[in-house]
Amino acid sequence: GDVNANLVTVKIGDGGHVDVVGFVACDMIVDVLGYYEPVTGAVRAGRFIGLGSAKRAIDTRASSALLGANSFTTVDVTQYVPADASSVVLNLTTTSSVGPNFFTAEPYSVTTKPTTSSLNVTRAGEIRAVGVIVPVSTVGGKRRIKVYALHPAEIIVDITGYFTSESSPPSTDGLFVPVTPVRLTDTRDPGKIGRLWPGWVTEATLPASAAEASAVVLNVTGVLSRGAGYLTVAAARQPLPRTSNVNFSAPFQTVPNHVITPVTVTHGVQIFSSHGAHVIADMAGYFTGTPKIPQLAEHVNPPPPAAPPQWVLTIPKLGLFSTVRSGDPNHITDSGYSWHWDGTGFMGEADRHVALFAHRTESGAPYRYLDRLVNGDELLVQTGDGRLYTYRVVRRDLTNAANANILAATQFHPGATLSLIACTVGHDRSKSRWPDIWAPTSLKYRIVVTGELVGWREV
Repeated sequence: GDVNANLVTVKIGDGGHVDVVGFVACDMIVDVLGYYEPVTGAVRAGRFIGLGSAKRAIDTRASSALLGANSFTTVDVTQYVPADASSVVLNLTTTSSVGPNFFTAEPYSVTTKPTTSSLNVTRAGEIRAVGVIVPVSTVGGKRRIKVYALHPAEIIVDITGYFTSESSPPSTDGLFVPVTPVRLTDTRDPGKIGRLWPGWVTEATLPASAAEASAVVLNVTGVLSRGAGYLTVAAARQPLPRTSNVNFSAPFQTVPNHVITPVTVTHGVQIFSSHGAHVIADMAGYFTGTPKIPQLAEHVNPPPPAAPPQWVLTIPKLGLFSTVRSGDPNHITDSGYSWHWDGTGFMGEADRHVALFAHRTESGAPYRYLDRLVNGDELLVQTGDGRLYTYRVVRRDLTNAANANILAATQFHPGATLSLIACTVGHDRSKSRWPDIWAPTSLKYRIVVTGELVGWREV
């Protein structure tokens, strides 16, 4: 089984206890890193100060060599946190591990090998991130931490904030307020945005009880990733940092991470997806202070990327289900499938015309009853990545067998369209079905049934 770690901030129960529940059989390790004490007024130490947006302190991918086995890497955070910082809040990410591995972020002053881990990976090349809070050591005026790696790998360290010390000025800003975990968003729920597509953003507002929050403590989980990629969490309607919080190595992964992020008044937080996934955000508490003011308008999510075949065409009126493929037209149609006409559009391409061709009297005759379609009938196309596009028939045209004329007929209607093409009697008087120009079939003419795009949804 996988070996994974996650930082957790949890409100303690009566007697100082917490419960950890496993839903499947597994072994579990719990390491305690610290705690928050209740206070009644302004204090100096233990207050969280956010950087506004995450700052990248180190990225060893810029080097030509992996970290050494059983090695420590020094991370200088002097330019990101002041001299009165007691500890630093960061996101630690690893890539290119040579195999199962673990990493520990710890104070620079520690001289012994770690007995705990911050981040674990199970497989070579796995990309994984974890939130970490680690005390800062000051050596020669430099504020530093270090990261231990058991085996060769790359690491990335992004700084999001720090905690104050006894030398800091007193204030009531940055005090932690624990809450019983509350779910801010779950894109799987009915009525939500759904599984994010590449480049999409979803926002999560805070409960009224967190109105005085300047930052929140979240557990953010990406579910059913569409591929290798990442999630970035930040204050809503602010510029996104060029960093990540949750990382995926492959499709269909479920990955959580602990995130401390600033918030924006009214709008809360935003979660950006590089390649798509469902998103869950659970709040464990917040830090007091003044939230940010929105700088940007609400993010406009782009259309999903174009989806090339293979597709499934469904025509409810005809009871037709036909697989759509691209490639050699003779082989595809003679095998009983619909052929995606080379050079025409893909599902999801804005204002493109999509053209499909299939037989009417042989190889299963999928388009035999194409002439029975009338305006308003539905044409459905499902893509391999789970999108369902709905078209409604708007016209029927007759053309000769010249490719240029066939393609011209598929473009008579403006906007995004789907055209189904097959042979038809047309004006071929040698055919027994003439003068029914729409009947099967003559190689000299084509029927072109065109539908306009109504919309799409994920299934």
